[in-house]
Amino acid sequence: MAVPFDLIMKVRRVERLETGLVIINLEDFEVNFRQVLDEYFNASKHWKHSHKIRGRWENTYAPINKVPTARCILSLAAKKASKHFHKQLICGHGILKNSFWFNHMHHGDETGWHDHKAMAHASGVCYLQVGKDSGNFLYRLPQGEIRNIVPETGMMLLFNSSLSHSVEPSKSRKERISLAFNLFTLPLEMEDDDPFGGHIL
Repeated sequence: MAVPFDLIMKVRRVERLETGLVIINLEDFEVNFRQVLDEYFNASKHWKHSHKIRGRWENTYAPINKVPTARCILSLAAKKASKHFHKQLICGHGILKNSFWFNHMHHGDETGWHDHKAMAHASGVCYLQVGKDSGNFLYRLPQGEIRNIVPETGMMLLFNSSLSHSVEPSKSRKERISLAFNLFTLPLEMEDDDPFGGHIL
């Protein structure tokens, strides 16, 4: 039986920035991150994608039953976000089709400015594998000023879903892989194509 994720991993540091953005630095995450990555690659034949940007699939979706260790990361994110935003938040994996996805970036890849699902209250990303110079996380303050965060393996970001953000082009030869997610309040607002009771698309 696998050891529960939050019994292995510890929160080393929490930093709160403007616009409610939270940086969580983790420790003792290596075993579980490796397991998530193994599950992710082993599920390649089940991958589905959202859209292409400059020839790269932007979001990679895998069924939650093929990447079960991701549940532990998503549960931890929901727990920490609930405390920070003073609301009970859940990820909704297996119920809402856009609740989590992987971002798999190579040298030269980037992500343009965007925010997240309108019905979500909070969003976030957990960096599973990051090389040096793999592209900073950029976010825009309400007055228009742009700030940046240098990602590293074992870092989790939590932020309001309306926060405008992007990722700079990667200069690293190492693949950068992250797990992104949306967090929701109850009751969940369902869309017609959400696979209620099924798995994520």
